Amino acid sequence: MRSQRVTILSTADFDSAVWTNKQHLATGLVRAGIEVEYIESFGLREPRVSKADLTRALRRVRRMLPSRRSASDGAASRPTNLSPPGAGNDRPRVVSPIVIPFHRFSGVRLLNRLIVRLTLLPRLSRGEGSVLWTFSPLTYGLERYFDTTVYHSVDLLHHQERAPGALLLESEARLLSHASNVIASSVGVRRHLESLGCSDVLLWENVADVGVYAGVREPRVQDAIFAGNLTPAKIDIGLLRGLVDAGVGLVLAGPVAIDGTDDGAIRELLAHDRVTYLGNLAPRDLARALASAKVGLIPYATNPYTRGVFPMKVFEYMAAGLSVVTTPLPSLAEHGDILHVEEGLNFVRTVADEVSSFSETAAERRRQIAQNHSWERRIEQAVGLLGARDE
Repeated sequence: MRSQRVTILSTADFDSAVWTNKQHLATGLVRAGIEVEYIESFGLREPRVSKADLTRALRRVRRMLPSRRSASDGAASRPTNLSPPGAGNDRPRVVSPIVIPFHRFSGVRLLNRLIVRLTLLPRLSRGEGSVLWTFSPLTYGLERYFDTTVYHSVDLLHHQERAPGALLLESEARLLSHASNVIASSVGVRRHLESLGCSDVLLWENVADVGVYAGVREPRVQDAIFAGNLTPAKIDIGLLRGLVDAGVGLVLAGPVAIDGTDDGAIRELLAHDRVTYLGNLAPRDLARALASAKVGLIPYATNPYTRGVFPMKVFEYMAAGLSVVTTPLPSLAEHGDILHVEEGLNFVRTVADEVSSFSETAAERRRQIAQNHSWERRIEQAVGLLGARDE
């Protein structure tokens, strides 16, 4: 019999502007009949004085006030304009922890460990059959209080800007020795985990809410689109600027500077007369935007962090029938239906060629490929993994 209680330790807040693996896994497990608690981020990036970081900190403090505690500890209250579709019965119990996000200091870590033990643990369901499913290598010892631990690594977090890299590597090594199952979201992450001595790593590449994106049909009136976080930590803004300067019409969708960074080049790009900026869209609105374009872009910068990234937008693009053009990412190297533009070659020319040669016949083939990479199938795998732990 499978476990009925899972506590997810996330690296993102539940109501983040863009949903990733953590929220999708949580809601999917709830729909599968599993009791889920969702611990919001410990704040691995060291904050700085910026609008995004200050807003995030104030939101966390408000959730700790008595008048907000029932909403925080009960059914999650997520923004209806940004949420994936659902009847409202797929919400986990969301817990907002209080920690000091300056983890690199040993004194702060000692204090955080005490805070976690005194204020967070009493709010969690533990005991027989309990599972900690952590996306964070930094757990402050939570795994010791659960029957089973699953470590699900979706990024090379130690390369993230303003993250305590050495501490995360040390924490990861300890967690790998304790975890019953280890999952990687990309070949780059898997190689990293194997380099730390973990030989049995499951590869679960990022998937998509395929049904939302595959069922929409719109006239293909746009050339190319990028949907995701508009941040210089990931995106090569120069490539996007090169596209519009060459006459390619570009649609952008997603939050700007969600990670606390701000870049004048992004603001300048958004003001370009060949750029249409749609803001951060709900999934169904994003599906319509994707369906109206021909090429989906993954213009990621090449750096140590992106070597471990498998963009969630890959199968969203393919489900919408888009041709996918990407910069060279190790995680996508073995996906032959994606056009990889190696360094030194002409990204702009490749995108322009795909725009001019686009066909609905090829689009339908890409939709069929995406069907094998859905959240429905991934949740079946997760439920099966939990069930195997109970046998």
